[in-house]
Amino acid sequence: MLGSAAMRIVVVSAHYPPNFISGGTLQPRRIALELARRGHDIAVYAGWYGEGRAPLESWTDEDQGTTVQWVVTTPWTDWSNDANFDNPAVASHFETVLEDARPDLVHFHSVQSLGGGVVDAATARRIPTVVTMHDFWWSCGRQFLVNRSFRPCSLVVDAGVCDCQSGRRWLLDRNQRLQRALGRVDAVLAPSSIAAAVLAANGVDPERLHVDENGIPADDVLEHASARPRERTSALRFVYTGGADPMKGAHVLAEAVTMLAAEPGWHLAVYGTETVAGPHVEARPAFAPERLDDVLAETDVLLVPSVMRESYSLVTREGLLRRIPVICTDSLGPEEVVRHGVNGLVVPAADAEALADAMRTLVRQPETVDALTRASTDVSVRSLSDQVDGLERRYRGLVSGRTDSGRATPSVRRVLFVAGIDGAPLRYRVRLPAEAIGLLGVESAALHYRDPRLRGQAVGADAVVLYRVPATVQILDLVAELNDRNIPVVFDVDDLIFDPDLAADIPALRILPPAEAELWMEGVRRYRTTLEACDLFVGSTPALCERVFELTGLPAEQFDNGVGIALGQLSDAALARRRGNGPLRIAYLSGTDTHEEDWAYVEPAVIDVLDRHPGTELWLAGKLNPSPAVDQLGRRVRRIPFTPWTDLPSLLRDVDVNLAPLAPGSVFNEAKSAIKWLEAALVETPSIVSPTTPFRAAVDNGINGFLAADLDDWSAALDALVVDHGTRRRVGRRARRDALLRWSPHVQGRRYLAILERAARLR
Repeated sequence: MLGSAAMRIVVVSAHYPPNFISGGTLQPRRIALELARRGHDIAVYAGWYGEGRAPLESWTDEDQGTTVQWVVTTPWTDWSNDANFDNPAVASHFETVLEDARPDLVHFHSVQSLGGGVVDAATARRIPTVVTMHDFWWSCGRQFLVNRSFRPCSLVVDAGVCDCQSGRRWLLDRNQRLQRALGRVDAVLAPSSIAAAVLAANGVDPERLHVDENGIPADDVLEHASARPRERTSALRFVYTGGADPMKGAHVLAEAVTMLAAEPGWHLAVYGTETVAGPHVEARPAFAPERLDDVLAETDVLLVPSVMRESYSLVTREGLLRRIPVICTDSLGPEEVVRHGVNGLVVPAADAEALADAMRTLVRQPETVDALTRASTDVSVRSLSDQVDGLERRYRGLVSGRTDSGRATPSVRRVLFVAGIDGAPLRYRVRLPAEAIGLLGVESAALHYRDPRLRGQAVGADAVVLYRVPATVQILDLVAELNDRNIPVVFDVDDLIFDPDLAADIPALRILPPAEAELWMEGVRRYRTTLEACDLFVGSTPALCERVFELTGLPAEQFDNGVGIALGQLSDAALARRRGNGPLRIAYLSGTDTHEEDWAYVEPAVIDVLDRHPGTELWLAGKLNPSPAVDQLGRRVRRIPFTPWTDLPSLLRDVDVNLAPLAPGSVFNEAKSAIKWLEAALVETPSIVSPTTPFRAAVDNGINGFLAADLDDWSAALDALVVDHGTRRRVGRRARRDALLRWSPHVQGRRYLAILERAARLR
């Protein structure tokens, strides 16, 4: 009989030791055994993989106080098999397991080949459920966000074009099925913060998403590993432990080793594969997990060349704990503990040349190895005991009826967007929010403010958004009627064009004829009238929100310009090809004719850099009149006409450095969004930007872009990017990651819906 504090828990894992050993299978077993040691009744339900047993054959084993019920899933481990994600036969079998076990809670780990139906079986019985996502299978049919050519694909699946395992339509149908199952679980756990960010960007509800870092057993070997002395040899010793799986990057390492064949002074021990070969390479057989300490005791640098997106990377942390610096790829999980140039080196995934360069650097610079080694112990790794403590608290909260999320049913299910203008702003402020909330099941429509259908659509909505709509008698009457009907009305704008007192700061007014300028100002006054009639303001930048509150006292919410599905997919497609041949290109894409002051501010620094780097071109796009100094560059200047937004990703892909200057001291410029950084980031083109508040919020200086406060900063940043391909690639790849994770359609949808819900509460 169980004690009052003990629980009956079923642990589910697609694979499980000793049948299948990996980081994603060792952790469920460690957790299960520790829970059993603490007195809980633990039953494991695990898929079995191998030859010689019939599909669905099932039997039980005992494992240190736990019962393991195996079910043969060998035929369904192929990602292209629909039963990999929707397996009614296994779901039916699991229902009998639940009927017999009657658990208090089910903790699902990986469920590929078991299918989403096992989750449905538990939630249908209203059993509290927890899902730990050790990888990205719930949104990626190939599990690790890597395409069939073993190249990393888009971190946000909906914003990419990868055909995945069996085609795009198959992927979308698959994910829709899995999202229905996932929508009913109580908690989703991720082994790292970066993995949680990827999951949220792909649509996992952040209210139910929690970081639960993997814990490592605190045994004597691990506690004293960092103190074990390692004798340095004349040759720098590298080690690779990932085996033959191409997801682990063995083929990339093999190519890098070939590039280093003539380099003396190094040795590589390769475990579990013979695909990596060469004069400096020693192939060794795979080893049991308990031998890891002995293996790492004989190395100076650990190689983790994964092309797969890693949610955690246990071996990276175990290497650092033993004072071994790591060369890893930018594959997420390792980067949470490997700091480039401090305790290791980070290189682009699937880039053999970059990996070879990093290895060569350490071979030629033993002092760098020594510095990385000294810093390698500066890593914090969670203990297994602490992890299980946290799981017990979470389990008890769920079993006792306390939910993890406290989710409420949204009151806003139908939204009408009313637009006052067309063009790119309409796309960012109307089309993209509508698309984003549509991912959450919210219906929407968009109409011009003079459309005769406007009233009929508005009175049937749960919220109405007026984007840049000028006041008319009809609009003000409609707002009054919506107020009477208790329907919230929101005003949205992405420029500081509602304050007549700031006329001197508006660039358009300085280039328009007087009559047109006065007409423009009449529009500003009418925007202000509409704004003051609304319940809440939504702006693209902090400056806009602050100004509205100062002027009107209206509650104001910031909603950044973000990533739309179409732009994301166009950018992903452009990214699939190499940059065009030719000299290095610095570009300023101005768009409208209101940016001449911005270009004039930065032009001297750009010309200075071009003079010092004669192999560099300048691309100027849009309506722009540079000074005669630019004409002196002759054929090194390429003028590009106004470009449709659908062609912009392809254009930006052929650019090496993107410029986004804003003339300082302008209140109007401080209200501009960071969209020029965002659009370039999506195709991995690094940007140099002015340090306005929106750009500072987006850009981590030197990491995913460069902030330039004065002309010296502009020159220095341009020099850094022009002379170093590695810096351009590192900054560009990080910019794309940050853009996708912070402003994905799923993230934007939840943010916008929360704003509309606040407006509804105000009403």
